[in-house]
Amino acid sequence: MTMKRILWWTSRKSFLSLGLLLVTSTWFGATWSRSQWTAHEAAQPVDTIRQTSHATTARSDATTKAGLNELYGQLPLSFEANVGQTDPQVDFISRGSGYTLFLMPREAVLALRAASASPTTGDGRNRHESAASAVLRMKFVGSEEKPRVAGQEELPGKVNYFIGKDPKQWRAGISTYAKVAYENLYPGVDLVYYGNQRQLEYDFVVRPGADPKIIVLSFEGADQLKVNAQGELVLQAGGGEIRQRKPLIYQEVDGVRHEVAGSYKLKDSNTVGFQLAGYDTSRPLVIDPVLVYSTFLGGGRNDQGWDIAVDASGNAYVIGSTDSLDFPTTISAFDIMHNGNEDVFVTKLNPAGSALVYSTFLGGSSRDLGFGIAVDTSGSAYVTGSTDSSEFPTTVGASDTTHNGNFDVFVTKLNPSGSALVYSTLFGGINFEQGNRIALDTSGSAYVTGETTSPNFPTTGGVFDTTLNGGNGAFVTKLNPSGSALVYSTFLDGFSTDFGNGIAVDASGSAYVTGETFSFDFPTTAGAFDTTFNGFSDAFVTKLNATGSALVYSTFIGGSNNDWGRGIAVDTSGSAYVMGETLSPGFPTTVGAFDTTHNGDRDVFVTKLNPSGSAPLIYSTFVGGSALEFGRDIAVDTSGSAYVTGLTFSPNFPTTVDAFDTTFNSSADGFVTKLNPSGSAPLAYSTFLGGSATDVGNGIAVDTSGNAYVTGETLSSDFPTTVAAFDTTQNGATDAFVTKLSTITSGVPATLTLNPPAATNPVDSQHCVTATVQDVSGNPVPNAVVRFQVTGSVNTSGSATTDSNGEATFCYVGPPLPGADTITAFADANENNVQDQGEPSGVATKTWVLPTSTPRCEITNGGWIIAENGDRASFGGNAKANESGETRGQQQYQDHGPVQRLNIHSINVVALVCDGSTRASIFGQATINGSGMFNYRINVQDLAKPGSGQDKYQLIMDGYNSGEQLLRGGSIEIRGK
Repeated sequence: MTMKRILWWTSRKSFLSLGLLLVTSTWFGATWSRSQWTAHEAAQPVDTIRQTSHATTARSDATTKAGLNELYGQLPLSFEANVGQTDPQVDFISRGSGYTLFLMPREAVLALRAASASPTTGDGRNRHESAASAVLRMKFVGSEEKPRVAGQEELPGKVNYFIGKDPKQWRAGISTYAKVAYENLYPGVDLVYYGNQRQLEYDFVVRPGADPKIIVLSFEGADQLKVNAQGELVLQAGGGEIRQRKPLIYQEVDGVRHEVAGSYKLKDSNTVGFQLAGYDTSRPLVIDPVLVYSTFLGGGRNDQGWDIAVDASGNAYVIGSTDSLDFPTTISAFDIMHNGNEDVFVTKLNPAGSALVYSTFLGGSSRDLGFGIAVDTSGSAYVTGSTDSSEFPTTVGASDTTHNGNFDVFVTKLNPSGSALVYSTLFGGINFEQGNRIALDTSGSAYVTGETTSPNFPTTGGVFDTTLNGGNGAFVTKLNPSGSALVYSTFLDGFSTDFGNGIAVDASGSAYVTGETFSFDFPTTAGAFDTTFNGFSDAFVTKLNATGSALVYSTFIGGSNNDWGRGIAVDTSGSAYVMGETLSPGFPTTVGAFDTTHNGDRDVFVTKLNPSGSAPLIYSTFVGGSALEFGRDIAVDTSGSAYVTGLTFSPNFPTTVDAFDTTFNSSADGFVTKLNPSGSAPLAYSTFLGGSATDVGNGIAVDTSGNAYVTGETLSSDFPTTVAAFDTTQNGATDAFVTKLSTITSGVPATLTLNPPAATNPVDSQHCVTATVQDVSGNPVPNAVVRFQVTGSVNTSGSATTDSNGEATFCYVGPPLPGADTITAFADANENNVQDQGEPSGVATKTWVLPTSTPRCEITNGGWIIAENGDRASFGGNAKANESGETRGQQQYQDHGPVQRLNIHSINVVALVCDGSTRASIFGQATINGSGMFNYRINVQDLAKPGSGQDKYQLIMDGYNSGEQLLRGGSIEIRGK
């Protein structure tokens, strides 16, 4: 299994200049230069750097430039060999956007903010370079003094340094490598640095028989070092924070990765190691860290990201709306000039989130709003929204090139470089239209849903409904791959108001639509889950056949109040996943779902329908806290896990222990929640996403690795960004954002089960319960602290730590009298002694019963004692068990006061236990002062001959205990078997 880490830099200081240094880098024969460049420039896309440093340079071919920008995000990081360009202690250098890494035999030095300063002053050859804003040293404690360090996988690029006027100081043709390997850094442990889509990673490779515990890292330059509740290693330095993601550890068996649970382990204030569960020591073990990204996207005014898509290479495509004249665009893009009022923007980010592949305006002189985006296998983006601009750009041969009314729907296809429109068409009627979401089939046909108030909205013959039935209707429209004609277009509405908010398409070309309806006669189909309108407004889910001529199924989903369908996705089996929000406490949920109880004013819902759209629902659950939630979008991965995003006002919105952020940040936060394939507890992943102001998640997509890509809008200047991201600074009142989150949560406690779940034992015996802790993948979680609590006949608590099997055992001794206990336990992931939201728990029960009687045990007793309360008490009685263990007898006890005067008279003797001839216990039921029925127990010891004063007596009842006392007079006689 692999060990992943994320590096976050959260300070907001200005960038530092790197000084006078000319560096030329050659990539695949293309050379570019930077002179007096700044770290801010280093974080910009290639085109922006060229525009800053070479303002008079003519534009290159648009397609080539867009390709170079995309290539920049996909090229591996290079490691240049040190041949004298920096201090001789350094073996290799890696320069990334936002940092420089210096690799030495026993340490790595990270100079943040892309500063090229050497970690040491050396002989002064770095006198032209500025210091970094923060420098962190990661030292390999106890490692070999001189491990073999070598570059691997030489790249075609070369690096040249021309410093000063002395050619002797120049360095040219320096080799670059994709990887740097440390062989035997520790005995049997290698270290490999490499880049993955311009993200710095390093692996510890533990060979068979070596001990991973020998790996110890110490950090210098950090003010504080800690492991947080999510298992991240957090380093605070220079007013900022660096987070290294929880280790992902794996072994490969026959080409398949098998994860091994593990975590960081702090050894002291600046030193950390690793702790692992059991694994196959005969195979190599890999410990692998990685970075993800988060970036602002905007200009000086207001920008909103509305939808997002991702391609197979990990490029993210975002659509939204902006009124910022300086919204970032790329030189090669279709339209780099703001057109007026509010424009659509379409932006493609490289896989590292460090640069724009392209970014373009799309619009006319009036208002243009972008709401939906989809991407085909070639990387062409299809977008939809609404435009009030009569000169909105259209293409020759498109289905409709004429603006029709107030606002029209637009559908535009951009080429993979974002430099030109493949097609762009309008469609609409005399009134208002808006395209809300778009989906694609395998042939490149685009399917759009939205809303219209135009009776003459374009429909096609033979479709389900060609008539607008109410004042505002939903529509579903399919365009052919060239955008030249409507394949079909149909209304989908009733007599009142209806909105189409989300659309998906399956492999057969059937369209699945969700939205909200105020129409009691909204079209439904026989046999659908719910054919009856429920409240003020209902969500709906409708599946149309491939020709748009009929409904395969159509159903309401809702309760007695308002319900809104916002987003929809479909899996390969044809099951539809719908999300939205509800005000209805009676919204339909399913047994075993994550949350079947309405939590607050407005909750998010997530519902999975079977392929026929009939009852029963596969699952349906609330997701929310005590205040308001708004659902915005949903995506589904190949395993059937659903990912949702939106907005929450609830400080107690459910999060998971391993979440990026488990703390509510402001009056309103975005959220990202992943449900497991069954929609049951626990959540696979759930996190807040935001800063100190309002933040909203509007669109979500997921890649094949389970990474979630989210876009939305933020008012927070401290919205979390990553060190190498395209833009780490808020630009205007509202910025769009793009965040990539890893939702892989292996090794984090997700479930806790207690075994045995129920048990019955005799009183006085020891009972042990074992907690098994697993992550969401069902792997055992070692080294997790489990806290146990027992309440009932016994009240006690304790803790234990899970072993390599994820098991922790707790034992306690039962009560003296029959009774019952409830045993609860939770995995205290952050070890704060409190069960926090997301920490899994379990419950077990314990029943304590009377022991089996000892055959032929007989007791006679009589005398007096001074009880625990200081009162004089007298007792007498007899008890006997025959050969079959059947009991008989009677007991009398009187406390003469004055503290607790009472008279106890036994009703029966029900159990009798003799331990040889010296100890015995009598169990039965008795009255107190002539009434009631109470369990009693009498413990006696026959230690000497009658009259010697060494025998002992104790009476135990609910609310009374005489204590074990020496007889002051009388005697006890025990005759054992």
